[in-house]
Amino acid sequence: MATSVPQLSRYKSIGNLVAAIALSLLIIASNGSPLLSQARSLVLDGSAYLYVPIQWVEMLFTIEKDYHELQQRHIKAQIELNKSKTISSENQRLRNMLGFKDEKQFNVIPANVLSDVGSHTMSSLTVDQGSDDGVTLLSGVVDAEAQLVGKVVAVSPKTALVQLVNDKNFRVSVREMRSRDVGILSYTLKKGYLIQDVPKNAEVIAGDSVVTSGFSDIFPEHIFVGWVSEISPVVEDYVKSVRVDLATDFNRIEEIFILKQDD
Repeated sequence: MATSVPQLSRYKSIGNLVAAIALSLLIIASNGSPLLSQARSLVLDGSAYLYVPIQWVEMLFTIEKDYHELQQRHIKAQIELNKSKTISSENQRLRNMLGFKDEKQFNVIPANVLSDVGSHTMSSLTVDQGSDDGVTLLSGVVDAEAQLVGKVVAVSPKTALVQLVNDKNFRVSVREMRSRDVGILSYTLKKGYLIQDVPKNAEVIAGDSVVTSGFSDIFPEHIFVGWVSEISPVVEDYVKSVRVDLATDFNRIEEIFILKQDD
């Protein structure tokens, strides 16, 4: 009796195989028949109806997972924001105790770029905001990421001319964030953007961030300029120059923001 069970199991497997082969041959032989096409359509429609709730359930689980991840990121960002606010408040309190003047405040005037001009005289942009909109000469200009673009050098009632950082006559005082060293950034055709006359003992390394120093009535402190890309050998035993990769992509600027100092 015990030996008959494996035999029945073996015959069952063979029977299933024969049935599958027979069904396959029947489908092949009936290919193109209306009955088979109708049966195939019913199977496909049924599968589609079954798949919709399955997909919906999977989507719910995915949304819930994304929601929890966003919650985590939001809480972390909020903690960092609160930390920054605390540090800012503490910094302002210490500045007041030491008798420092309050930092200058700026309003922002958005403007669209009308045209760009690159010539042997000046590299510039024309924008659609002018004196009627509150734009004044020597106002600082940044892009949508608050990165340095240039300064206003001419104003009409409806438009303004912006001298770009990549103009050979443009100069701006900048600070290297890690070492806190200050220098003057300028542009040359041969060497690109350089911070000149950096002390030889300045601990500047490639990848350091460069921002405006705030030693100017045009640009407030901490406007992002770019990153240190190369440090030249020491010149005359006491200074060296630092090459900078600018953050702003001048080929993609469509709108700019003019900084107007509060009265």
